[in-house]
Amino acid sequence: MMRTLFTIAAFIIVLGVDVETQTALAQQSSPKKIVEHFCKLDAEGNQLSSESQKELSAFLYDQKPWAQHPEITVVKEYVVRAQDIRGDTAQIVVEYSVWGQLDSSLRFARLTGPSENHPIQIREYISMIRSDKHLELGTDGRWQEVQDVPQWRIKTIPSSPHVTVGAAMRYVQEMGYRSIGPIIKRNAQAAFAELSGLVHAQFQQSAEPRQSPSEVLAQFVALQTDGKGLTAEGQKELDALLVQPAAWPRDKIHITRDFVIRNAVLMGAKGDLYVEYIALGDLDSSLRFTNGVPAGVKVREGYTLVLSNKYSLAGASGKPTQELLGPSRWKIADSPPEQWITVNTAIRYVTEMRDKTTDPAIKQKANQTLAKLMGMR
Repeated sequence: MMRTLFTIAAFIIVLGVDVETQTALAQQSSPKKIVEHFCKLDAEGNQLSSESQKELSAFLYDQKPWAQHPEITVVKEYVVRAQDIRGDTAQIVVEYSVWGQLDSSLRFARLTGPSENHPIQIREYISMIRSDKHLELGTDGRWQEVQDVPQWRIKTIPSSPHVTVGAAMRYVQEMGYRSIGPIIKRNAQAAFAELSGLVHAQFQQSAEPRQSPSEVLAQFVALQTDGKGLTAEGQKELDALLVQPAAWPRDKIHITRDFVIRNAVLMGAKGDLYVEYIALGDLDSSLRFTNGVPAGVKVREGYTLVLSNKYSLAGASGKPTQELLGPSRWKIADSPPEQWITVNTAIRYVTEMRDKTTDPAIKQKANQTLAKLMGMR
């Protein structure tokens, strides 16, 4: 039986900063872990829009993310290397594989690597400080110094955003569409075309072995039972394993103790599998716990996977805007419309929803549900 271990994250609600970011800071992570989380958000393009910059500000000591950038570095990948900690200061080394740079006119310039389709290696140094003070964006839109418990924060960051090819493509597409200048529009079209070529180059260079249908389904179910379908960011991780993005309703969420991936029936480029869940009950939209089936009963759900070489590039709205071709991988074409989560995930979710709501009836039901869930751990 395959088992997935889950960790209950602390949920801290702070104005203007998402829960995942606050959890990363509140866990008193090492400087290296903080930088890894910052680089992940940066690579996804969070420095390129004012709406997402406040997530990055939570990691910074005395710097503010800036709204516009003279240049943007496009990377294939990055590795956060060893950390050098001396008292309340630290230095982290990040090694980037860089394709090139976008300037303010959206002109893309390739950096010459060892061969045409290989990036160059560039090393960046990020300094950190452990302090109980940092800058935070207030409700009035102004930056102000606040005092908190001592935490590691980033003091200096690279002079330009370091984004993936996909994030760069979304950016030039959006900026080219907004611009009324013919030069900007022409540069955006040329940059988009060249970046698309890099996507194909990355696919061709990929030596990653293809996952089996069972492995893909196990990955999907592990993500879903950990609650990825309950947040917008988490849904993106699930959508990457689906042929078509799915909207997961929250009026009925199944709770499971464990799951098992069962036999696959493969017919060429199609596979039918099923998952056996050990059902414990359901959550409805009012956070009420109900026993849809007797606790401990195995419920079998069917999934259909297909072998596909199509990849969707999401736009700023999260909806697919372009379809690319790459190496064939197994993806989920058909799955149950409801989602399953573990007991620990349910406790985390109900606690967060209870703390957010102002409805006393929902708070009462949530407390009753939490009492039942705690007894199932």
